[in-house]
Amino acid sequence: MTDREAFGLIFAPGFSTAAQITNVSGRGVGMDVVKSNVEKIGGAVDAISHAGAGTTVKLKIPLTLAIIPGLVITTGGQRFVIPQVSLLELVRLEGDTSGKIEWVHGTPVYRRRGALLPIADLNDVLKLKRAPVSEVHNIVVLQAEDRQFGLVVDEINDTEEIVVKPLGKQLKGLAVYAGATIMGDGQVALILDIFGLGRLSGVLAKNCDRLRADTPEPARNLQENQRLLIFRAGSFRRIAVPLSLVARLEKFSKTQIESASGKYVLQYRDRILPVIFLEAVLKNQEPNFDGVPESVQVIVFSNGERSIGIAVEEILDVIEDSVAIRRQAAQPGFLGSAVIGHKVTDFLDLHTVVKAAGEDLFDSHEKCHSATVLLAEPSPFNRALLRNQLEMAGHRVLEAAGSDEIQQRLQSDAVDVLVTTAELSPAAKTGLYAIPSLILTESIVERNSDKDEQRSDCQLRFDRNAMLRSIEYLSHSLHGNEPVEVKHR
Repeated sequence: MTDREAFGLIFAPGFSTAAQITNVSGRGVGMDVVKSNVEKIGGAVDAISHAGAGTTVKLKIPLTLAIIPGLVITTGGQRFVIPQVSLLELVRLEGDTSGKIEWVHGTPVYRRRGALLPIADLNDVLKLKRAPVSEVHNIVVLQAEDRQFGLVVDEINDTEEIVVKPLGKQLKGLAVYAGATIMGDGQVALILDIFGLGRLSGVLAKNCDRLRADTPEPARNLQENQRLLIFRAGSFRRIAVPLSLVARLEKFSKTQIESASGKYVLQYRDRILPVIFLEAVLKNQEPNFDGVPESVQVIVFSNGERSIGIAVEEILDVIEDSVAIRRQAAQPGFLGSAVIGHKVTDFLDLHTVVKAAGEDLFDSHEKCHSATVLLAEPSPFNRALLRNQLEMAGHRVLEAAGSDEIQQRLQSDAVDVLVTTAELSPAAKTGLYAIPSLILTESIVERNSDKDEQRSDCQLRFDRNAMLRSIEYLSHSLHGNEPVEVKHR
């Protein structure tokens, strides 16, 4: 027996080194339970020990668990997480707010860039204990479907990457929570469901229509608004990029930037992050590293497992505005120019800039058959998570929230695979939709009961790899190709 095999005995059922068995120890079930639960979610656990040096226990957890960026806030003495996909901006009001907060039809509103934004206090909505009166008011501006509202909280802490844990069946009826996560200190924080929170507070109910009617005409625009990150890169004083493309905004010391294979890189989250100095690329010059300031602003873009950082001089603002290109770009690296926030702004051509720098962000190495996927999911929170995974794999994604929208999409668009949920699966099984269907469920029992070998497949909701394999299988079967067998764990 090798040393590794000997160490593996501590995970065997009933194995114990205790001299005496008590009510709480000595029965040999502790590490066995750990190993069983880790392997249940597709992970692995291993132990390595050296006499006189110490013991290392390694846990490997699969990325099939949903990992999302979230804003951690504190209110009523409790921590909550707001999914970043629903976050528009943060507003901080100081001093007397009597002239800044107005009342319209019994609803408090904040006048934000000419539009009336309904607001709700999270302490009141969740009936939590109020913090002592403060001169500072933090408003988190949120997007729920096509509506916006502000949420007043006590403190804004930080943004973190969190692992989403589903709520138990006893808590499924609580519409204000989308799940839970375990923070770094071991405490549990609930993830807020923004749409459910807006409905419970009343700001997304009847008052929304009234507030929309009271909004000045210039604030309403027939064109769809986009959230844009505005920044400066040297002599290029005002550049915009869609905020949806941005993974994170970071600030690094100049001393942290290193050189590898003739290119600039950073050590970032246990990876090597390539860094592009934007002004140099746009001017087709070599970066003047001696002229780089001691503190460097970096915009991080991610595509699946790949990330790249673009170094800029200054982050100016985040603006929500309608976009219509008024002038075509004459210089490579830009898409064109438009008036954003009453100022002429150049739009960055991210694809061209990354290619010009000799980096690779967009060409996926995953051998995945690109398909048009109709994603039918009633929860906006879950729909945003799944859409991100599908688009990062190279699929074109259409969305629907219910059966009626599914029918409308199928009549207007060519769809290869329908990805739906257990709640909407009866409609997918009626034969009305003559396309392959992938049904996403919460449990293995549901998966096995819902599976139809010929026209559909079934996988766990946030098992990314299994979902992508199933879509490839179903898409091949639609086009008459030989399908690849899909293995279920």
